[in-house]
Amino acid sequence: MNAGLLPVDTHDSANLPPERRPALAGRSMNERLIIIGAGGFGREVMVYAEDCGSFNLKGFLDSRSHILDGYGRGLGIIGDPLTYVPEPGDIFICALGSPAERRIYAQPILDRGGVFATIRHPKSAMTIYSTLGHGCILAPHVGISCDVRIGNFVSLNEYAIVGHDARIGDWCQINGHVTIAGGAEIGPLVTIHPNSVVLSGARIGEGVTVGAGSVVAGRIPPGVTVMGNPARRFSYK
Repeated sequence: MNAGLLPVDTHDSANLPPERRPALAGRSMNERLIIIGAGGFGREVMVYAEDCGSFNLKGFLDSRSHILDGYGRGLGIIGDPLTYVPEPGDIFICALGSPAERRIYAQPILDRGGVFATIRHPKSAMTIYSTLGHGCILAPHVGISCDVRIGNFVSLNEYAIVGHDARIGDWCQINGHVTIAGGAEIGPLVTIHPNSVVLSGARIGEGVTVGAGSVVAGRIPPGVTVMGNPARRFSYK
């Protein structure tokens, strides 16, 4: 397994070797953070990193060379994530809202030995008895209760709440004001749109999309889109 994908236990991170410690507030003054994706989410993540107070920012990776024009950011586009070769001191965070795209653009960096940080905004809250993988983003006002297990490359947006004993797989996108009740299980590559509620005991399969404002109960099979209260399979066709 690539070292950049090893899970991190933040309860005992001080006793872990350096390659397994979460970059909660910058790993080293010699390391510089590169943000993959310079769209709206990337600009938000730049602010989160600045708010942490000890990340050194290097720039963005994005194939759209002019996407930051007019935004007045001090950072620029330094390369394309599909071709960029990590340099000594580089650490990465992938700020793409689509789980599938996040994996597509993070994987080449992983394959070249890149290491991904985890950003926990200082206004987020997570108990010491929960675990969080590499490449994760916790936005302001996220709340994570005890004994939660969160995989790698998971993003939780503002005011998302995760109850005790919940499980969230790799590459998930949990949007703003989502509540995941205690004991719920969410598979990899899942997107949950804003203001949704996942009830206790719910099981969401891999690659599911949950529409905004939905209430999810029971088992949701892999690869479907659900919406409503209770959430049912939905198609735009």
